[in-house]
Amino acid sequence: RSSEREGSPRSVVHEEMPYEGSMSAISCERKCATSSIASLLRARELGSPRQTPSVDAQIMRWSIRQWMRRPAQSSAYCQIETAKSTIALAISNDGELFASTHGDHSVKVFRCSTWQLVCQLRGHERTPWTVKFHPHCRQLLASGSLDQTVRLWHVDSGCCIALQSFSYVVSCVSFHSSGQVLAVTAGKRISLWHWQADRERLRHARKRHGVGVAGSSSSGDANHEQSAVGAEVESLLAEQSEVARGRTEVAMLLTGEQPQRCVAFKRSSSSEMLFVAETNAEAPPMLPAHLNAEPHSAPPFTVQLWMWRFPADVSALVPSACTVSNAQLRVARSVMYSDAGFDVSACGRYLALCELDAQSGYFLCTYSLQTGSVGTALQAVALPNCPYITSVQFSPLTMAVLIGYGRCQTPAQTSQESPRYAVLRCIAFRHEAAAEERQPATVRLGDEHIPIAPTTSLHSDGTSTLPHRPSDAVEVEHFAVDSTDESNVALFHPHASSCAHLAFLYATKDGRIRCFKFEPRAAADGVKPTTW
Repeated sequence: RSSEREGSPRSVVHEEMPYEGSMSAISCERKCATSSIASLLRARELGSPRQTPSVDAQIMRWSIRQWMRRPAQSSAYCQIETAKSTIALAISNDGELFASTHGDHSVKVFRCSTWQLVCQLRGHERTPWTVKFHPHCRQLLASGSLDQTVRLWHVDSGCCIALQSFSYVVSCVSFHSSGQVLAVTAGKRISLWHWQADRERLRHARKRHGVGVAGSSSSGDANHEQSAVGAEVESLLAEQSEVARGRTEVAMLLTGEQPQRCVAFKRSSSSEMLFVAETNAEAPPMLPAHLNAEPHSAPPFTVQLWMWRFPADVSALVPSACTVSNAQLRVARSVMYSDAGFDVSACGRYLALCELDAQSGYFLCTYSLQTGSVGTALQAVALPNCPYITSVQFSPLTMAVLIGYGRCQTPAQTSQESPRYAVLRCIAFRHEAAAEERQPATVRLGDEHIPIAPTTSLHSDGTSTLPHRPSDAVEVEHFAVDSTDESNVALFHPHASSCAHLAFLYATKDGRIRCFKFEPRAAADGVKPTTW
């Protein structure tokens, strides 16, 4: 991946950084039909209030596109005194906090604006494998563990306010968009937990930790703010107690023939989507020799991903609705180790994941989730033959997809330094062009791979085909991060406007968390900005 490699079609510049690992960025030149920034600013000043939100969105997209092309990124590892492998990450919906789970059985919470540790949540007897924030309150988060329990935590007090045991290790949890129910994968089952918090225990914990309580006489802006937040949490928990009253605490939603890998609720403009990934019984196929696949290039397992669509009301979640005949989408063979292995865009219209085709290899595939075109393939990106893709996530404005790798797949050509490889790749998502043509964009990743334009189709049995259709190469990689790290999960910050203090981050197998931000100039003294 050296920029000096003869015949290299890309310009790669390594940023001089004081942190382990290096950054390489690849500019993605593409034609853009949007107006100039000057005309957009003029339209915002002269336009009507009804037009302003649309113009603001275009200005934001323009800004992010410039950062994507010229990121000048700076990064640092979060200061964690002791931590084993970092397994999962989650960011609160308001973008203020992010949480991580670790091999030391802890859940750690950080502030997004400073990357500083806020608190550590302890109580699990084994490694927590999954973590999620409540969709409406950053003070509440749920974690599921190998100790077969799910815990609900209050962040400010560090108190576990609800605990539920299951019969098998918990691999994934997901809040319904209402926050009223928590879906849990344990063994071959997907269960719904109508959680209720121990509010009295929370009150004692908040008093013990000096956290403002609703109705208290605390003075000062900080205590007043804490009291206001406390009142909001109290109100939410009281409402949840009313909702859960009279319902079965834990209800089974579905049981599969094989272990369930993950479950996720995703919201569209008009409905709630439920995704379930079940382990495939058959072993993954070995790739043919003409793909130059490395030995042991097959993942340990693949999953089939199912999608059902429900009304927004929680009462619609009943076992009879989650049947094979009711599923709106099935992807037969996806490479996925957790719920970080696929993503739905913020608008709820697109699905991205990594597929394994027995004849063509690995692809980053995006599908339409819109009514009337569910399952329509929009884009397929031929990836290097690596089974260790640990995360796939859309950017906040659905302009790109971030891919995280868990093991080396494209060693850098360096003579004296230790081997480096792309731990992250940011891929352009061209949904506008793909939607018009109703076929994938032609793509290529890696200097040694020849681009093709596969057309992916889903049959009634869920199988996909990727026939070769010769086409010209189109570069789609915005940038890549080179490092010796091995990523377990990578996430974009959910708010595009927050990229100046946190754009994206990834967690490593050795317990570290690396955060990135986009800057027009040097991040700090002694850090040289990258320019193209």
